[in-house]
Amino acid sequence: MPELSNIQTYEKLNGADYQLILDRFKSVLQRLDLWNDEVKQAFDEFVWKVEDDGFVYSSITQLGHFKTKFSDILVRPLVMVYTPVIDKTNTDNWIACDLLIEAEKLRSFETGNYHKTTYDFVKALTLEMHKEFKQTGIYFTDEAQDGQDFDGFRNINKEKLWQFDYAIIPLTLEQTYSTPPLTHKIIRHNNYLEAWYIDRWKPNEK
Repeated sequence: MPELSNIQTYEKLNGADYQLILDRFKSVLQRLDLWNDEVKQAFDEFVWKVEDDGFVYSSITQLGHFKTKFSDILVRPLVMVYTPVIDKTNTDNWIACDLLIEAEKLRSFETGNYHKTTYDFVKALTLEMHKEFKQTGIYFTDEAQDGQDFDGFRNINKEKLWQFDYAIIPLTLEQTYSTPPLTHKIIRHNNYLEAWYIDRWKPNEK
């Protein structure tokens, strides 16, 4: 399997009331031109059924990769469900809405640097997600970082809170992210906070 990068956000559920979140993710995918018959069928077939291992095996996990309106780079939508059975530190049901991208399309494995086109592409996707999701941040992560931001946010773990290369964070979380580590920079815009890993995310050098 190729290494994947991920643009991800998390929403806490009121019980198992997931439909509003799926509808908002659908709106994102429609604006990105990622909505098609295959994706629609997966959304239509989503059923909330918690298995013995605590997972809800979403029909929105086996989708293909598709082009967006921003680039020929292919993107795969994904919905994951987290229940308290999976992690005892978690007392609620959560849904993660993700956009997966093959990492080799975004950065050089020889140098580790992002391609020049990556910065605008990732920011555009992240801002589209932010239009619909403002409960947690919209985080751009690699496979090593994946899920760490979620643990950091839920448990207010400062070491894990900043496990991302780039993020758009709602102003409601300004206090939570008020003291970035030396590895990260954060700036305030009118409607959101923008944060990034200084040594890896260098759009001004593109």
